[in-house]
Amino acid sequence: MLITPSLLFRVNFIKRLGVWLVLALSVFYNTGCTSLSSLLFYPQTQYLHQPAQFGLEAEYINIKTADQETLASWFVKSKIAAKGTILFLHGNGENISTHINSIAWLPQHGYEVFLLDYRGYGRSTGTSTLPSALSDIEDAHRWLSNRDTTLPLFVFGQSLGGALAITYTANYNPKLLKIDGLISESAPASWPQIAREVMSGHWLTWLLQLPASLMPGEYDAEDHIANISSIPILLMHSKQDSVVGFQHSEQLLEVSSDNTQWLETQGGHIAGLRHPNAQNSLLTFLLSSVK
Repeated sequence: MLITPSLLFRVNFIKRLGVWLVLALSVFYNTGCTSLSSLLFYPQTQYLHQPAQFGLEAEYINIKTADQETLASWFVKSKIAAKGTILFLHGNGENISTHINSIAWLPQHGYEVFLLDYRGYGRSTGTSTLPSALSDIEDAHRWLSNRDTTLPLFVFGQSLGGALAITYTANYNPKLLKIDGLISESAPASWPQIAREVMSGHWLTWLLQLPASLMPGEYDAEDHIANISSIPILLMHSKQDSVVGFQHSEQLLEVSSDNTQWLETQGGHIAGLRHPNAQNSLLTFLLSSVK
C-alpha cells in the first residue's frame, strides 16, 4: 500500500485522538467520576471589574471552608431599603468580576446580592468539582444565615450556576436560612448530556463523547427539580442560546413541580436580563414569592 502524506496525516491524527481518550479515561479510572467534573469549571483568577465601577457598594467576604480553602466573594448592598437578599451563582467561566453585570441592576430595586466565587475562581483558593461547588454554596448560605436579618432569601443561578442552584435548593440543610424562591437561567439539565453535546460540536473532540458520558449524573438538575415543591421557581432561557441548548429547559420544565414559572428570554447565552421586560418579570417574581 502506498503511504501518501494525507494517509500519514490521518494515521497521526487518529493516534493523537487515541492519546486524548486514554488520558480522559485515565482520569476516570484513577480518580473517579466526581473528579472528572472538575473539567466543567473554567475559572479565571484575575478581576476585570470592581463593584465601584457599577456604582455599587460592596463588602469583601472571605469564608474559610472546612478543608481550609478560602472563598473570596462580594456582598453588594442595596441602594434603597432592602426587600430581599439574593445568593448569586455564576456560570463556569471567568469569575464574579465578569459576571457582576448580570446583577448590577438589582440593588437599585432594593435587593442586596451575595456573589459567590467557587474554589479556584477569582481569589478563591482550591479547585472546583461538582461536590465542592455545592459545599461552597452551603458555606455562603451559612454566612447569610448568620446575619441578623429577616429579609427573604432567593437563590439565582446562571448556566452552570443555574443547575447548581437547582440541585442545592432541593437538598439544602433546613437549619439554614429558609430559601424563599429560586431563579435559574440557561441551566444544563444533565451534566453528562451537556458534556456530550459540547464534545460532539466539533470534529476535534467528537470522539471524546465517550469519556464525557462518564461525568457524574447524580447531581443532574433534572433529577432534583421535582423535589422543590414548597417554594416558587422561575426558569429562564432563550432559543438563541448557542451554549446550553433550549431543550435543557424543556427537559427541566417537563419534570418540575406545579410551582414553576417560565420566562422565554431573548439573546445569547445568559443575556436575557439585558432586556427591561425580562428584568421586570424577575422583579415581579421576587415580589410575588414572599408570603
